[in-house]
Amino acid sequence: MMIGRTLELKESLAKQSSWTAIAAGLMLTAIPAHAQTVSPPEPQAAADEGITDIVVTAQRRSESIQEVPVAVTAFSAEDMERANIKDVGSYFASTPNVFITDTPIRSGNNVSSSALGLAIRGISNVGGNGSSFGIYLDDFNISHIALNPHLLDMERIEVLRGPQGTYFGRNASAGVMSLSTARPSTSGFSGQVDAMFGRFNTAEVSGAINVPLSDTVAVRAAAKWEGSDGEFRNKHPIGGGNGRDYKAARLSLRATPTSQLTIDLSYNYTREHDDDFGLINTGVVGSFIQSICPGVTFTCPVDTNIGFYPTNRRNYAHDAPLQVDNSYHIAVGRVQWEGDTVGITSITGFGSAKFHRAGELDFSSKDFLREGFNDNKRQSLSEEIRIQSVGNGPFKWTVGGVIARDKIRNGELISAGKENDIGLPEGFVIELSHFNQSIVSKAVFAEVSYDFTDAFSVTLGGRYSHDTIKRAEDQIEFGGPLSNVSGKKSFDDFSPRIVLKYDVNDDVNLYASASKGWKSGGFELDPQRARSDFGAETLWNYEIGLKSSLFDRKLRANLALFYIDWKDVQVSSGVVGVDSNGAIINFAGISNAASASSKGIELELLAAPTRELELGFNLGYMDAKFGSFVDARTNFGKIDLSGKPLPKAPDWTISTFAQYSVPVSDTAEAFLRGEYFHTSDAYTNVNNIAAVATGQPTFPFRVNAYDKVNLRIGVETDTFRVSAYVENLFDAKYYTSSFDFGFANGAAVIPSLRRWGIRGSYKF
Repeated sequence: MMIGRTLELKESLAKQSSWTAIAAGLMLTAIPAHAQTVSPPEPQAAADEGITDIVVTAQRRSESIQEVPVAVTAFSAEDMERANIKDVGSYFASTPNVFITDTPIRSGNNVSSSALGLAIRGISNVGGNGSSFGIYLDDFNISHIALNPHLLDMERIEVLRGPQGTYFGRNASAGVMSLSTARPSTSGFSGQVDAMFGRFNTAEVSGAINVPLSDTVAVRAAAKWEGSDGEFRNKHPIGGGNGRDYKAARLSLRATPTSQLTIDLSYNYTREHDDDFGLINTGVVGSFIQSICPGVTFTCPVDTNIGFYPTNRRNYAHDAPLQVDNSYHIAVGRVQWEGDTVGITSITGFGSAKFHRAGELDFSSKDFLREGFNDNKRQSLSEEIRIQSVGNGPFKWTVGGVIARDKIRNGELISAGKENDIGLPEGFVIELSHFNQSIVSKAVFAEVSYDFTDAFSVTLGGRYSHDTIKRAEDQIEFGGPLSNVSGKKSFDDFSPRIVLKYDVNDDVNLYASASKGWKSGGFELDPQRARSDFGAETLWNYEIGLKSSLFDRKLRANLALFYIDWKDVQVSSGVVGVDSNGAIINFAGISNAASASSKGIELELLAAPTRELELGFNLGYMDAKFGSFVDARTNFGKIDLSGKPLPKAPDWTISTFAQYSVPVSDTAEAFLRGEYFHTSDAYTNVNNIAAVATGQPTFPFRVNAYDKVNLRIGVETDTFRVSAYVENLFDAKYYTSSFDFGFANGAAVIPSLRRWGIRGSYKF
């Protein structure tokens, strides 16, 4: 009882302090601002001029982040360098009401559907064929190709929260991550070299070089290599290690044959190799494994000799190596012509990816299950045309269209090991399956904005979409006959958007918006059972916001309040069990079984009270729950999850930083930067929610609240930078996801560990 009361008191204090921070932020934004003339935004402003402005393209126009009536968090190249932002998880940690779990591999397919946990404002991929968010690289949607692309030679990152249907459309009902790479420049020969070495024998080398070929043509090349021995240790003598080897490169060209025409071409290549996932088991064995354990010669869990999390945070025992390879190619061509009153933009993108996984599958020292192969090939091709007005007149408009095709081919072989002990011969085919799927998407969109006065404007937009899905599948399941099935279905939608914006003065802007998000439906083909169709899911996001730059740009205070009404939520159900004949079955399906809602607040404060000191504070609070979900099919039976929290939707997300810089010579500055992050309790998938709802222990099904502190110190000049860092300074024990496929060793987690390193860069 004492422990429970202590936890309740801690949670109460955390909530009180967070609400105090919100109140303080509201008081700051209520201070009258002095009117001033606003100059055109510059990518970087001098420190003594106040807070650096960032130009974003959230509305497909270059605008100051403070002028865009969208909840967007942006990171410049300098921000990424100072905060050591290297992947999706790094910049999401500094974005309110965004949650991402650790994953066994960076991109491509993961070990289970629960592996990638990404959510914005509580909206995530609970199920369905498509994603709920878009990942764009230089305006090309790569969410089908790479979920966590390497951040190589970047210019800017934008995280747009809420549906962005008009311009981004596909897979944008929850929000969008827009990644803009550094463009070639004809201004001169330049480049940069970076190197890092850190804990776990982790090393990284990267660089970029810019070469002008003429007054109108320039090329830019960038490359990166990262290698590591791995954070976790395999205690089995023949099971292999946990190392990784990543390579990435980009070649880009910019040509400006006339003052009105700009041509950008780029090619991106990435190859990733992981030796093993290195998951640490918890010893909490699922109900299905518990049901078959009495009939086998070994006990469950198996590897008690090495211990389980949280006592054991680094050791595992896998009796066979695991090979995981992922590679992708992305090519983007952008042609932009801008006249005096009209501009035309064409964006052509092509991406292909290959994923291969084979080897260890039961994640224990026993030869229980084997994966002969899991091969996945994906392609994306799209063409987008935009025509829009040019200039700063009161009437602005954009019209356009896009056609895209995504293709995926997948094959998997799972067989029984020699120690399965459930009566199956070694090599018995548990599952051999293949499927081919294509999705052709066509859309037209338009948006108009009119300034009724110098202070008040109205924006109306909409997008009509048509998706056609084709799918064919064959399967052999538990020695049964080969079955084939195929199907085709189409879906249509119109998603509108309306925005009202009012400029209180040159420093304070107010906006209100309503926008619809949409994800097309589809069908599941199980050759052993009937076809299962599911419909589209929709949501409406209602939002009011305030953006302000105060005290001569010494303080930026942005606030957003939102309410999301989510209908016909596509929910994936995966149930493993035994049928009436004693055969093992794996039932999977998708249905529109639920409704949900999410409401919350987002506060972003950035202050530069002096030239030497910069402070940041981001806070997100949301209440995200299922509405009606009376027929949830889970590993714990068919239960009612109405009113339960949504997956990957913590109530609180908080991030803060403070950086102090001091001159140490005429050309050099020393800096010290501290960062603090807090995330409250969350669940990673529906099965984990069901586990706790049916009385199972919360561990490991619930991801408990955690706090993390990072520290950086270094010296920099205009040409070089040397820094040392420690992440998770106090070695907090937490995990951000639990994987429910742990078989004989129970559910698995990826524990947090302290990481440290030294990084240096040189610009020329």
